[in-house]
Amino acid sequence: MPIPAPFADESLYTPEHWYIHDVVELDEERVVGICDTARLADEPFVRAQRAWPGQPKHVPGVVMVQITGTLGNIHAVCSLGLLMSEGWVGFGTNIHEARFRGMGAIGPQMRCELVVERVRRLRGSVFATYRFSFDQDGRPIYRARQSASWQPEPR
Repeated sequence: MPIPAPFADESLYTPEHWYIHDVVELDEERVVGICDTARLADEPFVRAQRAWPGQPKHVPGVVMVQITGTLGNIHAVCSLGLLMSEGWVGFGTNIHEARFRGMGAIGPQMRCELVVERVRRLRGSVFATYRFSFDQDGRPIYRARQSASWQPEPR
């Protein structure tokens, strides 16, 4: 399925920096997106890489961390109803653990999954902890646990 229209309207970033090109699952507990890594070849962090034998150009870690933000933003907008147009602002607060399990190749799709561990509502704010799993060709590329905070902008 394409990127959900509510997210496209409410995203914290412009589309060229989502790095998620399709959403294949979306509910209150999970978001699964596809990163078409072939589309990353012209990204500055990929262009800047110098390929060496055994060290080809690859999906940069900074792009993977950005994808976690995109998935969290999709979850906030589409599952929690936290809309930027209604004054909600959000940001990642903690990367509790992150493991780069393999080098993501440029070319094959990368399946990127967010699973909700916990959502808490406290004094008008929303706090979420997520587990992320990114895989490519059946191989684990990135695993992480991260938290985010969403707050209504003071008016």
